[in-house]
Amino acid sequence: METLGIACRRLAFTTKASGRRISTQKALATRYDPRVFRDPIIKLDELNKKLAPEDEKNFLYIKAMESDDTPVFYRNEVVDKLVRVCMKDGGKETSRNNIFSALEIIKRRQYKLWREAPTEEEKAKIETNPFKVAEKGIKNCHPLMKLMPVTRGGTTYRVPFPIEEKEAEFRAMKMMRDICRGKAKHSKILHFGDYIANELLAAYNNEGQTIQAKQELHKQCEANRAYAHYRG
Repeated sequence: METLGIACRRLAFTTKASGRRISTQKALATRYDPRVFRDPIIKLDELNKKLAPEDEKNFLYIKAMESDDTPVFYRNEVVDKLVRVCMKDGGKETSRNNIFSALEIIKRRQYKLWREAPTEEEKAKIETNPFKVAEKGIKNCHPLMKLMPVTRGGTTYRVPFPIEEKEAEFRAMKMMRDICRGKAKHSKILHFGDYIANELLAAYNNEGQTIQAKQELHKQCEANRAYAHYRG
C-alpha cells in the first residue's frame, strides 16, 4: 500500500503532466442526506417567527449552522471575516480584540459628531452603528478588476480580469490590513486597532489609503486593457 507522500507526488505529477489544475471548488458530497435534512434559519427576524404547519422543518432534521451564521445580535459576517484576515500566527483572540477596539473607537467618534451636530437633519445623516460603518467602508474598498499573469508566446502579460464579490471583499480587507500593519510597525504611539479605525472611517467617506490603492489598481487594469483578449 503506497504511502500518503507517494500518493501526493503521483497526483501532482499526473496533474502537471496532463496540464490540469487541481479543483479548489467546494466538495459536491455532503454528510447531510437531502431527503432528511433541511437548511437552518440564520436570520434572527425569521427565527423568531412561527413555522408554517406545512413547513418541512417541523418534522425533518436541521443541518448544523456554520460558525459565521450564528444569529446573535453582536455577530457580523463582515467583521468576522475582517478578524480572520487580520489574524497573525493563529492569534485570533488578539485579532478580535484589535478589531472590536477599532469599532469602539468608531462608535465614540461618531457619537461625538452626533452630539455636536446642530440640527436634527445633520444628526440623522451621521451613522453611529460601527458595524454599518465597517460594512460600508469595506464595501467602498472593493476592487472591480484584478490583474493576473497570462503567458502567451513566451511572454507573460498582466491581464485584467473581472473579480467576484467574495474575492473583492477579501482583497479589500487584505489591502486595508497591510496598510495598517505598515503604519503600526513604525509607530510607538498608536496601535493596529487605532489605524484600522482611522482607515475604516476614511473608507466610509471614500477617502484614505485603501481607497487610493483600489484606484491605483483600477488605473493599472485600464493601462493593460489591450491584453484583455488573452483571458481565454
